[in-house]
Parts: sequence; structure tokens; C-alpha cells
Amino acid sequence: MDHVRNFYDTILRSSHPLLMAFHLAGKAAPLAFYIAGFLFPSFTALFITIVLLLAADFYFTKNISGRRLVQLRWWYDSSATSTETFTFESHKQYTAGPPINPIDSKLFWWSMYLTPAIWFVLGILAILRLKLITFILIAVATCMTGWNTYGFRCCDRWNPNNSQSTEPFFQLPSIPGLDNITRLARFQSFFQSAAN
Repeated sequence: MDHVRNFYDTILRSSHPLLMAFHLAGKAAPLAFYIAGFLFPSFTALFITIVLLLAADFYFTKNISGRRLVQLRWWYDSSATSTETFTFESHKQYTAGPPINPIDSKLFWWSMYLTPAIWFVLGILAILRLKLITFILIAVATCMTGWNTYGFRCCDRWNPNNSQSTEPFFQLPSIPGLDNITRLARFQSFFQSAAN
């Protein structure tokens, strides 16, 4: 019982105790619903509930708790010039404001790294038990929590004073257009006709 009291006291020493409690509850709620999945009448209801909780946690972490607890924010920016990049906002680029509370930082980063790891372990267990439909749900959860963690990790390591800041920090691979596919088909048919 003392460890529960110590954890409660730790959250109270946070700069934003209510926000920290919501952040941790947002990470724990989908896991709790997954573990208590036998209480749901159908897997569809469980799937929808967990995905909605994950989406709410993704939004809350990305736009509210990350901004207030560790002073980081990121978003995916797709402009009209077809360059798709991450955009970062960090406490590093502004004048010195209030310092980041070490309790906020530790609990934020521990929850960010631990949540995808737990979902990953649950995914391995689902594969070993041959529950492939359940694995789809866990894959969605791992991707959503992992993507948010990756975005915050990149944002934390981002240096706004870098001289190469005009280049995108991270860029998704572009999908080849239809004309490239037709060129590839022509190239392939050339080799097929040469073999005959």
C-alpha cells in the first residue's frame, strides 16, 4: 500500500498533477480494457472501444500533455508542394520559460516508451496463441502509441539552431506514380520478350 501512496505523492509533486493523471490514465485505459476484454459482449465492441481510447490518448498526448508536461509538440505537415515532413515546436527555440519539472519529464517519457513496449509484448503473445484477429487490434495500438513516441522522440532530439534546418528532419518515402509503374512494366516486358 505504501507504493501506491508514494506514486500518488509523486503525481502531486508534478507541475500539472491533474494533467499528469489524465496522461497516465489515457495510457492505461486501453490496456485495462484489453485485459478486461472478456467483459465485453463481442470482440467488435472491444475493438471499437480500444481504438477510440487510443485515438483520444493519441490526440491528448500529442496536443495537450506533451505540450504542457515536456514543452514539446509535433505535427505532420503536408504542404501543396508535395513535401511531407514533420514540424516540431520545442522549448529550445523560445526564450527561457519555466523549467520542465523532472517528475513530469520522467513520468511522461516512461509512459511514452513503456506503452508501445507493453503492446508489443501483448502482440507476441497474441501470435503465439494464434489469435490473429486480436493481433490486428494490438498492431493498431502498437502503431498509434509507437508513432506518437517516435514523433516526440524526434521532437526532443530536434535542434532548432541547426544550420541545415531547411531540410526536412524526417520525410516519408514517396510512392511511385503510375507512370513509373508503366515504365517498369515496359522494362519487364523487354526482358520477357528477350527470353522467348
